[in-house]
Amino acid sequence: MRISDQGASPHADAIMKEIARYDLFENVVELEAYGLTVVPPEKLRTAEGFIERLRDAMITTCEKRNGIPIGDRLTASPPKEAVDPNKWDVLEEDEVFVEAATNPAMLALVRWLCGESAVLAGQTWIIKGREGRTHALHSDSHGIPPGGGSIAHMCNASWICTDYASVDDGPTVFAPGTHKFGRATLPHEADLAMTAIPTIPLIAKAGSLAIWNGATWHASLPRNKDGLRITLVQNYMRSYMRPQVLYDRTVSPQLRQKFPELDRVVGRPLYPYIDSQNVDGSRVAPFIATGTDPYA
Repeated sequence: MRISDQGASPHADAIMKEIARYDLFENVVELEAYGLTVVPPEKLRTAEGFIERLRDAMITTCEKRNGIPIGDRLTASPPKEAVDPNKWDVLEEDEVFVEAATNPAMLALVRWLCGESAVLAGQTWIIKGREGRTHALHSDSHGIPPGGGSIAHMCNASWICTDYASVDDGPTVFAPGTHKFGRATLPHEADLAMTAIPTIPLIAKAGSLAIWNGATWHASLPRNKDGLRITLVQNYMRSYMRPQVLYDRTVSPQLRQKFPELDRVVGRPLYPYIDSQNVDGSRVAPFIATGTDPYA
């Protein structure tokens, strides 16, 4: 008996069928147990050359927006101050960013965590050269007070565009299981050198997807190698959260027509009303559904 074929839980059933389609059951178990998982490239079924196009688009966009030459990614080491400005809201810079935001296998896991009405809240790059920069342990579920656990309010779905082969690559590190704490880190827990919370580094080859519950504590290590660590970070949130970018208002009709899934991904069928004087009642039902079904 396959429960998803019985029709008793339509929202969960639809997500389960996508999980089965892309062979993601182990990844779902890891998300539940540890708060994070890494999906290898072969499960993501991306088009040939996708990750190279994505990597190059981030470099090109950074160069254009910040007026800098980055050069050869295998040897470059631009300072943080040169590559960090202007790094958010890249969706319409290149169609490959839309491909990254609408990948079906990725969306199956996003919707497992945040429901079928999960909304793309923002995209940003990480371009990290040889440097001592670190990031303390933290939660991404900003605005959720202690006690807000049991479900993911948002998640991070990051495309790994260069190999994370060892700690020398300056990868993200995670504290598995901390998504169950239902709160952000306290000061004595945040310092990687001092915390008693066990952590593990993210090890993944280019083309993989790292996805985690926004409540899972994570940090980053310094990079001790030449060349760049390049990642596209994507935040997806439940429909009641405040996204970084109102893509439902700004995304171009041309992209919406070319990528039909984009309307749903940016939340156009949801609140708030685009025109409050001419109410579209169909936008209410998805919000009502989430009050009783975490998979809606």
